[in-house]
Amino acid sequence: MLTRRAFAGGLIGAAAFAMPGLAHHGFDGTYDSGRPIYVVGEVIDATFRRPHPVIEMHVDAELRPPSDLPQGEEFADVIEVRSEDRGRIIDVEYPPISLFFDLRNRIAVGDRVETIVYQDCRPPYQLRGQWLRLVDGEAVVRRGRMQTEDAGCSD
Repeated sequence: MLTRRAFAGGLIGAAAFAMPGLAHHGFDGTYDSGRPIYVVGEVIDATFRRPHPVIEMHVDAELRPPSDLPQGEEFADVIEVRSEDRGRIIDVEYPPISLFFDLRNRIAVGDRVETIVYQDCRPPYQLRGQWLRLVDGEAVVRRGRMQTEDAGCSD
């Protein structure tokens, strides 16, 4: 009897700890791949802890479209520069893949970086990075489509 209770308690405990992970990833969310957004600014903070690398940045007040997009040609004709992003502090979350985790020692507070993001269609309208140009000019790009992307947001 005690063994069954211990087993049941363990299952309940495991489920409780698993739920935040499922809620965090929000696989039912949708990121608008039809409106890639370009921002550039100064890194205020960069964290590379699980579950996602996150860069907090102060977007340039004089934000302008990029003059070139190395390895980002697929964004060139559809990229958007939003006036409401100018001068704001934003958080950009990057996919939890080694491509972005491996940048841990290459991004520092004070660096000026450029990024292209997709915005979640639902509040709080999280930004997920797809393309990142580092201070040395190298571009890092996540290729391929994820299950949470859709070309457009439906209301």
